[in-house]
Amino acid sequence: YAAQECIKAVTSKFMPTRGFFYLDTIELAPSIENVADVQNLNQGIQPKNDRDNSLRFCLGEQVNNQLKRCKLFLVGAGAIGCVLLKNYAILGVGTGPTGSITITDPDIIEVSNLNRQFLFREKHLRKPKSLTAAAAAIQMNPNLKGKIHARLDKVQPATEHIFNDKYFEQITVVTNALDNVQARRYIDSRCITNKTPLIESGTLGPKGHVQVILPYKTESYGTQQDPNDENEIPHCTLKMFPEETLHCVEWARDKFGKIFTQKPQALLKLAEEFLCQGGQQSENTSVQEQQTLRQAIKMLKKRPKTFQDCIIWARLKYQKYFVNDVRQLIYTYPLDILTKDGAPFWSLPKRPPNELQFRSNDELDCYFVTTAACLYAKIFGIEIPQNARQKETMQEIAKKAEDVIVAEFQPSDQKAKTINEEVSKEQQKAQESVKEEDDKVGNQNDLESLQQEFNKLLQENIQSQESRNKQQICYPEEFEKDQDENQHIDYIYAMANLRAKTYRLEPMEWINVKLKAGRIIPALATTTACVAGLQTIESVSYTHLTLPTIYSVQISVVAVSLKKK
Repeated sequence: YAAQECIKAVTSKFMPTRGFFYLDTIELAPSIENVADVQNLNQGIQPKNDRDNSLRFCLGEQVNNQLKRCKLFLVGAGAIGCVLLKNYAILGVGTGPTGSITITDPDIIEVSNLNRQFLFREKHLRKPKSLTAAAAAIQMNPNLKGKIHARLDKVQPATEHIFNDKYFEQITVVTNALDNVQARRYIDSRCITNKTPLIESGTLGPKGHVQVILPYKTESYGTQQDPNDENEIPHCTLKMFPEETLHCVEWARDKFGKIFTQKPQALLKLAEEFLCQGGQQSENTSVQEQQTLRQAIKMLKKRPKTFQDCIIWARLKYQKYFVNDVRQLIYTYPLDILTKDGAPFWSLPKRPPNELQFRSNDELDCYFVTTAACLYAKIFGIEIPQNARQKETMQEIAKKAEDVIVAEFQPSDQKAKTINEEVSKEQQKAQESVKEEDDKVGNQNDLESLQQEFNKLLQENIQSQESRNKQQICYPEEFEKDQDENQHIDYIYAMANLRAKTYRLEPMEWINVKLKAGRIIPALATTTACVAGLQTIESVSYTHLTLPTIYSVQISVVAVSLKKK
């Protein structure tokens, strides 16, 4: 730290820090209470011409041997996991005759991982994280060869035959490097059940935490409650009254999930259940499940047969989202309408939308119809054009979309009533219970006809699939932010910016849409290093003292702007 500040002073390039954090771990140093301790220390730090000389000098022979005998379980090989494994390799953890390190992570290395998960390089793309990280650790410390075991299994109820109670009981300490709360809670419960120490960690931008969990001695991770998300966007704001471009991105992300993931998954599930039950549907079908059945019937009826059908579908979606829905909203709330208090309804932050006109030479219009058509084709197993992301291909598709005839818009009083109910949440809640009871009777009466119609359509589609050598009735698209070629971000980018254009909001760059839609919070290497360093200290502390030096710590790394003098 002092050398760093000296360099700043000499070069006059960066501002000196106004403060710093000091932490020592003197309790890990060999204790010296009598002459015998001094003699043992002198004997322990004698050079032995191996890589452990410095460690023995700092920690002593006893701690060094305890680290080698340690059986450590590292869960996760992401940003924190990479730094932890580097630390463990340098310390020689698990390199003794009875020691070992097990690292597990089911993920593969993506491009977005390279800037913060420093054990990985471009040549490692699409390879398993755990295997790659283990190989890197062996390069740092060859003594880990045969002592480090990489797995691709998630630690979850489905893998309890692998990570069973006997496995947890023989582990010296578990260190978490996970990125989701559900997995953390599960491992926390397993460690408590088997009385295995756990050192938990996590980062979120400049913030981080480390928690030492000793079963029945300290607070566990599961006893804590995470703070509520105060940034949740209200439903009406998201659906009808966006106030900023981020709301448009969230709206587009939600539409992607419903159209290309949730509905196809529901259709696939219904088809499997229907076939398993010999064409019979459960008599106790709920209102929600009957609604899903109606949506499945609609998907089967409108199932595209060619890519041209997908282009037509994409063009009609454009008309719905950016023309008809705008006209319906203005029909429901005219520009001169007033609130109950006599104030203009359309006043900031509410913005009245403007309808768009489809043009084949507009970049966003080309993006939208191309990506929408390609994604729709994918879920039904229809071949898409090669180089669909190239400008020339998108323009060809857009020209075909421009020739599609769209029906004239007719305002709906029923839709206007629904919009009014959504805006007035209390009124909506009051009417939902009555509406649900009415639906139950109607839906129950229609259930038999729905089942017959679905069964008929399903059989027709199965025969069509078999004639084209397709394995499934549909292929849901799971959102994946790291593969640009899949057009997921392209679709959300076009859809969000067209909506922003409709509401006269600032456009958002493609990379920013990717960050927002993918919920990517930029990771700071400083935070990761701090958290992994504290976690390593506590691993050594428990191995040596069986007691932590800290029980829980929260850190926040403040980003200081650097200015030239």
